[in-house]
Amino acid sequence: MDEVKRLIEKVYSCDNLACFIEREEILFANKEATKALSIQERYLHEANLLFNGLSTPIEPEDVFAGRMIESRWPHSEPFSRLPGGIRSSGHITLPISKILSIGLDGMMAEIAVNAERIGSEEARYFERQARGCIDGIRRFCLRYAEAADDMGKREMAMALRIVPNKPAYDLYSALQSVWMVHFIFSCIIGSRDFAPGRLDQHLLPFYRREPNPERATTLLSYFLVKFNEITGTATDNYAKKPTPCQATKEYITLGGRDIDGNWQFNELSCLFIKAAQRLHLPQPTFNFRIGIGMPNEVWQLVGEAASTLDAQCNFFNDILIHDKLLNSGIRPEDACNYTFTACNRVDLPGHLHNIMPRIDQFHNSFVWFREAIFKASTEGSAVEAVLATLRSVAEEAIAANMREVQRKQIIHDRFCFNLESIFLDSCVQSCRDLWRGGCEEYCWNHLMFSGIANMADSLVAIKRLIDDEKRMTFQELRDILDANFNGHKTLLAELKTRMPKYGNGIEEVDCLGARAANALIDAAEAAGLKEGFLAMPSLYSLTHHARFGSVIGATPDGRLKGETISENQSPVHDMDIIGPTALLKSVALLPLKRCICGGLNLKFAQRLSSDLLIGLMRSFFAMDGLHVGFTMVSRKTLEDARKHPENHRSLLIRKTGFSEYYISLSPQEQQEIIDRTEY
Repeated sequence: MDEVKRLIEKVYSCDNLACFIEREEILFANKEATKALSIQERYLHEANLLFNGLSTPIEPEDVFAGRMIESRWPHSEPFSRLPGGIRSSGHITLPISKILSIGLDGMMAEIAVNAERIGSEEARYFERQARGCIDGIRRFCLRYAEAADDMGKREMAMALRIVPNKPAYDLYSALQSVWMVHFIFSCIIGSRDFAPGRLDQHLLPFYRREPNPERATTLLSYFLVKFNEITGTATDNYAKKPTPCQATKEYITLGGRDIDGNWQFNELSCLFIKAAQRLHLPQPTFNFRIGIGMPNEVWQLVGEAASTLDAQCNFFNDILIHDKLLNSGIRPEDACNYTFTACNRVDLPGHLHNIMPRIDQFHNSFVWFREAIFKASTEGSAVEAVLATLRSVAEEAIAANMREVQRKQIIHDRFCFNLESIFLDSCVQSCRDLWRGGCEEYCWNHLMFSGIANMADSLVAIKRLIDDEKRMTFQELRDILDANFNGHKTLLAELKTRMPKYGNGIEEVDCLGARAANALIDAAEAAGLKEGFLAMPSLYSLTHHARFGSVIGATPDGRLKGETISENQSPVHDMDIIGPTALLKSVALLPLKRCICGGLNLKFAQRLSSDLLIGLMRSFFAMDGLHVGFTMVSRKTLEDARKHPENHRSLLIRKTGFSEYYISLSPQEQQEIIDRTEY
């Protein structure tokens, strides 16, 4: 595996200030000619400029073709970005099973039949644009095949003369097809978070035709390295790489159940883990769909992955997510085939409208909570008043946001085309682009609520101080918060250290957190019903918690004005002092059955055994926990990495729904990882 090591070294040594120089130079040099075209024709024009003009580089170590030439941008003018030109919103799961079984040409044939049936000017336009792009991909792959021949790489050359335009014929050609399509969309069309989905299911027929575990593991190792070449060691939100797919995160979904409820882990699920163990790279993230009722041998595989690939794995309760989808009106055949893309976000391959302003809404819901404290009635129970007011404040804010999304007229009033539309069934059936409303099967709005731990801690403080002990009035508490606790140091210390806190398995505080979460979810569902959206809530902040907290005044949990709020489903830093089982008990009391995704990351100071991690996950999911991820590294190692980054190039941590290189994070984020509770 010396060739794999050399490929990994190229990832570590890449220039994170480099762009895809050929791509940008081609678009830049042809900017005026592109501008002279109608907006409707610019996308295909730029696509063909790239498919015809890009180099086809192959490194001696490459087993799979598809990489970009990189260098720093030498011009003072910015990159060329024209209206109607080549671009993408990304965040979509590619229909791998369809690509492998009928190829892009087979998909084009479906479009042609539908365009003939519909017969409209727009349908013919859609057909022409799709055919032009697919033919461009064919030419690009044939040029790559010639380059492979020149390098003496016969298997690569043979595959590229067939895939991805025609069906794959063996495991190697299937992997080359998957990578080439993924590469084209991420790096040439250009956007982040395209996902290949359930590869252990899609590739299984090709593996079983000629099962060879060692060859398959070797091929998968080379295949997985490719995902790390896209952004090198750049990060999600700090020192980003100047590429159209900057900070892309890659997700492969493993396991899950079929429509009859049978668990679908198989030989390839295991081989993916073995291949990743040879690499220890952050991409792709493996999202495991697991749950109570799995066979013991599957739990052993999951435990091994958690123990050896901690920062590279997410573990989701398949039963909760599947049932939430069904209860929300998702068709059973779509619900059982869900995948993940974009930091824990559930995706329905081929069926979900993926325009990001409509799909994802990160809400600073702790702002609403503080507003509720100041708007709530002073009559009766303070806790009940805050919760009731939170419900009404949140519904009004969510409905207003939904109306704003609609007002922005995301759906274009002119013909347009984006190649990812050929991957959405309703776009193909209607021959209408994604941005023309071609995919409206599920009008989905993912609402992510932040600060749930602060809400729980604040509510228990209000309950103790006002409702139970009558130590102050509601108005007196408001005045103290307005003053940012100035003159109330003793009270501040009490709130921080003596009040019960979320994350310690204390039913009183955890139930209050659950009630706050239910108020937010009730509001989301009511607003969605009014505004015509399928509301899909989550208790999730991604990496926005520091920014969200910066605009929020002091709160009853002892948090001062401008301080960060709790991230995702985790406790406030340093407030969970009992242990990981108590934390999991607290999280599991949240109404996670009503949520579509979430984030909970645990940090352990040492690598835990497979059996311990299996026990934690089994217990958590038996209590209806939704998601968990692990980072296993000590504070000492993290602090040494800050001082001597050259010695820790490969150190990975779990950030939110994905992993990153620790030494590439901002100083603030490095400190936050250090500050996480360490078990």
